[in-house]
Amino acid sequence: MGEIRSKEAISLYEAMRVGAMANVVAGTIHADSPYGIFDRVVNDLGVPTTSFKATDIAVTVTKVRSPSGLNELRRVVDISEVRKHWTHDPLKEQGFFRLMEYDAKKDTLVPTNQLLEGESEVIKDIASRVKDWVGNWDRIWENIILRARTKKLLVDYSEKINNNDILESDFTVVANDQFHRIMDDVKKEIGYPEPKEVLRDYELWLKSKVKTMKK
Repeated sequence: MGEIRSKEAISLYEAMRVGAMANVVAGTIHADSPYGIFDRVVNDLGVPTTSFKATDIAVTVTKVRSPSGLNELRRVVDISEVRKHWTHDPLKEQGFFRLMEYDAKKDTLVPTNQLLEGESEVIKDIASRVKDWVGNWDRIWENIILRARTKKLLVDYSEKINNNDILESDFTVVANDQFHRIMDDVKKEIGYPEPKEVLRDYELWLKSKVKTMKK
């Protein structure tokens, strides 16, 4: 769903609570923080507080200024998960848990110590349903890094051949499907989807695909 302005917020949260148990449901809210999302959704748009708990992850995007002050750059500045133990006010009751934050000096998003130490309830809940990951944070984290590297490869090859089609949804769907196929093949071959093996095979596949896409 696109930008949420009015009554469609109710539909969004109905989908999140009822029909998307194994899928992603996402929307865009005008807010400058995780609490700002809560305030907008609950107090302005009328979504019940209990329904807001269907939110798992809040991603905040904003503009930051260049050192000269003449240019503005759009950056993801915060990724937080929404915990479920609070009752009335997620800010006062520590219902927001920051996973990643913007480092202005590095001009990049960096993981918090809490995330690196495996304290994300959302990620652990996902991992609890995967045999290779359950109870093993090191394997969970190396798979997260593996997925990040595959995305970086897409960006790198897009820049290399000067073709942004690699970053569009059509190619991304194909690339995601191929990634999972490679993971499955590597697991069948050696008993575990070893990240180095998966990344190597994924890049070989990507190279073969982009050869036909060069402008």
